[in-house]
Amino acid sequence: METALIDTKQLEIEVSNISQQAMSMIVTDIVSYQEAGRVLLAFDRMKKNIVVYFKPLKDAADKAHKAICDREKEELAKLSPGLNYLNKAMTVYNLAEATKRREEEERLRQIAVKAEEEERLQAAIQAEKEGEPEVAEAILSESVYVPPPIVETQAPKISGLTMQTIWRWRVTNFNLIPKEYLKSIVDDDKVDGAVKSLESKTKITGIEVYPEQSMRKVRGRASG
Repeated sequence: METALIDTKQLEIEVSNISQQAMSMIVTDIVSYQEAGRVLLAFDRMKKNIVVYFKPLKDAADKAHKAICDREKEELAKLSPGLNYLNKAMTVYNLAEATKRREEEERLRQIAVKAEEEERLQAAIQAEKEGEPEVAEAILSESVYVPPPIVETQAPKISGLTMQTIWRWRVTNFNLIPKEYLKSIVDDDKVDGAVKSLESKTKITGIEVYPEQSMRKVRGRASG
């Protein structure tokens, strides 16, 4: 049996009427039992009427929702060029500053090592002058150690941003990849899981693992 289209007011009236009718019934004999059964079946028809009533509204809402989502996606896509440009620019700058920092630390380390060696040489010469060749030899044979210098990076910390390293992978020789990382082709999910877990320690023949860095938004306030 097809359900008839009804308007909002009619739907509200029918829902209210059948609910009140049901709540007022007292089942005490065959007649009232049969009447209760009739009303109970009417509830099923009422449910179908409600579904029919709301279907076009839901369809329209779904269509509107899809249109809104499409517009949202379109506007978000417009942000990608600028976002990617700044991300790359900041990443390149950050990596360059890290290289400069390491080079400066190595320069300072070499200066410190040279100063330490010169100091020991002078101490050994002095020991030789004082007639203590064993002491001089011990001074010169001792391993040179200087505390590693620490140079602060010039890249400032920005509240809400931090540099992250994401490990990626690419196939270098498909024939060398172990079967456990293959389906009919490479099992991307399994390789992804291994790379994310092991990062630089990943050892899968036929696959090269490499880092890819980018800026990402973080919660909280960064110090500095």
